[in-house]
Amino acid sequence: MTQKNRTAAHAGAIELEVKVSNGRLNVTVDPHATQAQVTVHTTDTEGPIAEAVTNTTFTENGTKLHVVVPDDDTNAGAVFSTGGSVFSFGGDSMVIGSSSGVVISGGDITIGGRRIVSGGSVVADQGTVVAGSGTLTIDVTLPASSSLAVKTKNAETTVRGDLKSLTVDARNGSVQTEGVETLETETHNGSVLVDRVDIELEASTHNGSITIGAYNGQRGFARTHNGDVTITATPASSGRLAARTHNGNIRVRGANHLDRKTSTHNGRVW
Repeated sequence: MTQKNRTAAHAGAIELEVKVSNGRLNVTVDPHATQAQVTVHTTDTEGPIAEAVTNTTFTENGTKLHVVVPDDDTNAGAVFSTGGSVFSFGGDSMVIGSSSGVVISGGDITIGGRRIVSGGSVVADQGTVVAGSGTLTIDVTLPASSSLAVKTKNAETTVRGDLKSLTVDARNGSVQTEGVETLETETHNGSVLVDRVDIELEASTHNGSITIGAYNGQRGFARTHNGDVTITATPASSGRLAARTHNGNIRVRGANHLDRKTSTHNGRVW
């Protein structure tokens, strides 16, 4: 395992900013925590992902903590060696040392009769040497009333507990969080699932659904090109609530007292 840790010098709530290309971000908001803690780790002991962990930087200024994980240059790829041939997968390209025995079908990859990739996951059979196939994970513990900003290419973001604000800019990756006062998310491929929004909602995704369990806010906007939008407004909500989708259904409940605007090109609204 390769690991790097940081405990914030500032005691109490902080504004955490995380920049990471690939992997998973797991955040827990602990009311009993006095200082933020960040752990970046992978099961790899060598290779590009391990190097990315080792070269992670932490910059702290007052209540702000910036975590930057350098691009691991794998683009969620991997390198395999089997039957005397070397196969390298990464990003949008594939370089093959020898094409003999390679079958690619529907995203599944079989080499020499061995299933290497299935459903987007590495499932290399026994006898296949895999290098650089680990996952980069960031585990975070935050004190109450903290805020989080995430910028990523391909990473899932999961938050347990209540944040003051959450901002996510992701190319590929879903967002799941419990309570938040202010939410601002923009993803290209990924769903947004939020238990509660208390003040302001602005969520946008190109491919993916948006689900808000309890909307107590004063201004809300949710938009998706391909996917459903589901929002449940509470009596505490006020102001304008807009929901739009091009291909998908819109379901807004409990919003008769709001200035509600909904539209869809291909789908139902109810």
